Amino acid sequence: MSEFLFEIGVEEIPSSYIKPAVTALSALLSGKLNELSLPHENIAVYATPRRLAIAIDGLPDTRPAKKVKSFGPPAKAAFAPDGKPTKAAIGFAVGKGVDVSLLKTEATDKGEYVYVELQEGGERTVDLLAKTLPELIFKIPFPKSMRWGEGTDLFTRPIHWIVALFDGVVVPFEVAFVKSGSLTRGHRFMGSQAIEVACHADYVAKLKDNFVIVDADQRETIIREDAKALAVKHGAELVEDNELVEAIAYLTEWPVAMWGSFEEEYLALPDELLITSLKAHQRMFTVKGADGKLLNGFIGVSNMIVKDEKVVVSGYQRVLKARLSDAKFFFDEDHKHTLEIFGEKLNGVIYQKKLGTVGEKVERIIKLAGYLADEIIPDKKDAVTRAAKLCKADLESLMVYEFPELQGVMGREYALYAGEPSEVATAIYESYLPKFAGDALPATDIGAIVSMADRIDSIVGCFGIGQVPSGTQDPFALRRQALGIIHIIADKGYTISLGGLIKKSLSLFSGKIDDGAGNVETKVVEFFGGRLKHLWILSEIPYDVADAVLAVGFDDMSNAHMRAVAMAELKKKDFFTPLAITFKRVANITRGHMVANVMENLFEEEIEKKFYEQACGAEQETARMFEKKEFLIALERVAALRPVVDTFFEKVLVMAEDPKLKNNRLNLLSKVSSLFLKVADFSKIVA
Repeated sequence: MSEFLFEIGVEEIPSSYIKPAVTALSALLSGKLNELSLPHENIAVYATPRRLAIAIDGLPDTRPAKKVKSFGPPAKAAFAPDGKPTKAAIGFAVGKGVDVSLLKTEATDKGEYVYVELQEGGERTVDLLAKTLPELIFKIPFPKSMRWGEGTDLFTRPIHWIVALFDGVVVPFEVAFVKSGSLTRGHRFMGSQAIEVACHADYVAKLKDNFVIVDADQRETIIREDAKALAVKHGAELVEDNELVEAIAYLTEWPVAMWGSFEEEYLALPDELLITSLKAHQRMFTVKGADGKLLNGFIGVSNMIVKDEKVVVSGYQRVLKARLSDAKFFFDEDHKHTLEIFGEKLNGVIYQKKLGTVGEKVERIIKLAGYLADEIIPDKKDAVTRAAKLCKADLESLMVYEFPELQGVMGREYALYAGEPSEVATAIYESYLPKFAGDALPATDIGAIVSMADRIDSIVGCFGIGQVPSGTQDPFALRRQALGIIHIIADKGYTISLGGLIKKSLSLFSGKIDDGAGNVETKVVEFFGGRLKHLWILSEIPYDVADAVLAVGFDDMSNAHMRAVAMAELKKKDFFTPLAITFKRVANITRGHMVANVMENLFEEEIEKKFYEQACGAEQETARMFEKKEFLIALERVAALRPVVDTFFEKVLVMAEDPKLKNNRLNLLSKVSSLFLKVADFSKIVA
């Protein structure tokens, strides 16, 4: 088995592009190797601002050979009655490069078909890679790509060198006028620009000798540990920020932490504003004292070793002072106005051409939030509607214009400054939560309600004008918006009708919707079903369990989530497979049956009476369990009916000739089926 090393050397890539790009590179290459039936293992990915690289072990020298059947036309079309091949058979044979005499026939589910056995594999891996890599390079996705020189190829930045080595031998190809080879480049300012590498280990070691740490995880560790140590050295504690650590890791090849400070007067600014000012524009860490309060120190990270750190730090401080001075000016100017005034300006800001202004959106959010408040916390409705009215007001502030990431943060600060109740100010901030996957959820009910109102308005409005997510395109982040609602409902345990919420939202668009309200509601409900399934599968709930639960309804998404968790737990039980087989049979045989009361006087067999008694007992016992949402306990109680159901199927002919007997027995089975249908549709379970 051999090793493959691949590196694309480029001009500096924007830091936010790098991690998704190298992840995609790994997936693309691994997928192509699987497609070619080339076994491989131990994939390592590396990325810096100037390079995307991957190393793979365990590749064979040649593609494994195997025989495969390639099917052609039906046998009756391939051969005449006298057995002679027709034009269809001859054409198929020519297309496969074989003599027509080698054609064989085989019976399939669709009938008898012609096939030929072909030999696949045996090609040299190096040749396959040489053919694959040029195509693969330009499949790496980037938010923005460019052309350069006289080339027509698109890539995020100009390609300057390519390393492609298979077992130490160059994989020969050329892209964008650059030939592959074995030469990489070190740090732009501190390393050699022509480094011969022979293998994976040699590549990592020689680049480190030339001031490039190729492993982003290692750079993150260095940044985090050095920043912490530097803070302690100056009697402070680092304000940790994993997102910032990752961003800096993809801005540097040789990170060096440096200490600096700014004027104490800027500590009067809100903490979030200081932290964001340092982070967003300067990629600097803030520090705090033992009392948890921010200090006027910072830690910057350079991409190289310098002779005099004071010169670099002085530059940091000069730029930072200008930024903080601007921030203080914006903050002071914003305080000359109220959130009410900012909110009024939203009537002149377009949210979406067909959906109107942000001011109109806020009016819809107020009504949706009031609707939800009536369902969840009616005694707090006034606070809910007040928070909803002010939730977007800070968008018109100078501070948020300069720092969009402070949306909600500044709204909370300005609301407190204006004397709004703390619960209203907190809800303004929480209305933006969660901002991304894994982010904190609103802690208060008021914040949760306003957040859900904002999100459902966006989803319903966009679906109503045909702005539906497609593939990777989701300009309004509707998938994230839906997941935010789902997470909030699950976290809070709210009992809310999804259909009712969608209908309420639709009623507020007053002629702005292109599609019919019924169509929009159906599409939005299906959209939420897809998001629920996606979320559950990520949570390791089996796909068939997700399908089974969704099939019986998810209007109450909190309830549906609990049912999915219970079914997933039940599937882990040793008795689940025979249970699923039995109750899938029950579900299938009763599908479409119009249920009526069971008539005891129609029982002919003792097992029918026993079945009925046990089913009635389970029905009474599980009623309390379902009411308390103890779904797993209820499922286990219903599962206890399996022996009597199996015996019933063995001794009783359900589909009797007598319609009365048949319907009564179907009614009896439906009694059990209805218990499971309160949780999931067992016919969807794979067993």
